[in-house]
Amino acid sequence: MTLTNYIFFWGVIITMMVGNPIEAQESAGGKEYALKAAFLYRFIDYVNWKDYSKNQTFKIAILEESPITASLQGTPKTKKIEIKEYKNLDEISFCNILFVPYNSTIPIETILSKFSGKPVLIVTERNGNGKKGAHMNFVIVDNKLKFEVNLKAINKAGIGISSFLLQHAIIVQ
Repeated sequence: MTLTNYIFFWGVIITMMVGNPIEAQESAGGKEYALKAAFLYRFIDYVNWKDYSKNQTFKIAILEESPITASLQGTPKTKKIEIKEYKNLDEISFCNILFVPYNSTIPIETILSKFSGKPVLIVTERNGNGKKGAHMNFVIVDNKLKFEVNLKAINKAGIGISSFLLQHAIIVQ
């Protein structure tokens, strides 16, 4: 890990833990989604996808509309990353990360079924989705943004996750 990555990651963690409270999801606005976008970009560095070459374009799919799209597109990228919103699940053929917003009309069970056994990191933001099988789930704990990791679901997808990232996660089963 480069010094820049190390400093940035710890900067995000310190910001989360030190009195930078986040409003509820519906009223949080840009700051919450800017932080979630920063997390998604950091996840790229600490998650391993089988059959992914760093020379390939990395694909982030957002299911339906979400404020995270603007935050992701507004963040400077050091890699070839494609960010695209999809109106429905059938439009998504391949992606590395699938972000499912809290107001998605598609049940998480349907999403998990479509990508079962595929190396797609499914990241959600609705309470309970981590326990239902989402690989990672953003939650608000003590008015701070945190993320859950479902190790069983990640292992089934054939995705590897670094122990460094797991140190900062809430592990769910």
